[in-house]
Amino acid sequence: MRAINAFINRTVKWFLILFGLVTCATLPLALDIGTISPLLGGFVDYTPSSVPALRHWGLMVFCIGVLMVIAAFRPWLRFETMLFSTVEKAFIVYLFLTSLGEPWVAGYFPLFLVDATIVAYSIVYFISERGRPRRWAAADGTPPA
Repeated sequence: MRAINAFINRTVKWFLILFGLVTCATLPLALDIGTISPLLGGFVDYTPSSVPALRHWGLMVFCIGVLMVIAAFRPWLRFETMLFSTVEKAFIVYLFLTSLGEPWVAGYFPLFLVDATIVAYSIVYFISERGRPRRWAAADGTPPA
């Protein structure tokens, strides 16, 4: 457990900054739907009826990225941010894995890699002592009084 705690203590701030900025890369999609083809390698088509949902998704994911960067500098915000981003990114990983037979799934492969990495790191974060709010466990691992 000490190794996990030490790893998270050394890396959580830079993880949140780096992957928060990568997550922010969806903002161009929210602003201009024409960026979806370059963003997803030209494998993913969209229809006029899917444009509002895709642009909304782009904005929401951008906001998660902004929240991750802010949480790097505001430790009190980390648990909720990590929980929210982990759930969202785990769902994207699930969608990718359940769509492996589809011809367009290759366009989502880079997003899958990023999101799977974030989910894996987040699981380690939640296992560590930092991954639990102080009201759940004291810093030394003993239950609160």
